[in-house]
Amino acid sequence: MIRHTVVWKLVDHSAAEREAVMARFGEELRGLVGVVPGLVSVSLTPDVGDTPGNFDVSLISVHESREALAVYQSHPAHVAISEWWSAFVAQRGAVDSEI
Repeated sequence: MIRHTVVWKLVDHSAAEREAVMARFGEELRGLVGVVPGLVSVSLTPDVGDTPGNFDVSLISVHESREALAVYQSHPAHVAISEWWSAFVAQRGAVDSEI
């Protein structure tokens, strides 16, 4: 199993717009479970905002294997979501680990 962890800093938007964008992003990503082969789970969480410099939101997805992660990353449904989301992203970081 592979845990794919991604964090993002978002571009400046109003709090309401940010909340709406993150809600849509999380809903669309969770909708990929059962659609993308080998995708086991998806969790999206916003930062609580207590520590200056933290990233704004994190994603943790679990995949059956490294190959399943590669399928997820290139799957047309995931690519479409990523392209839409990229308009809101200022910075991204990621870590993939075996679990």
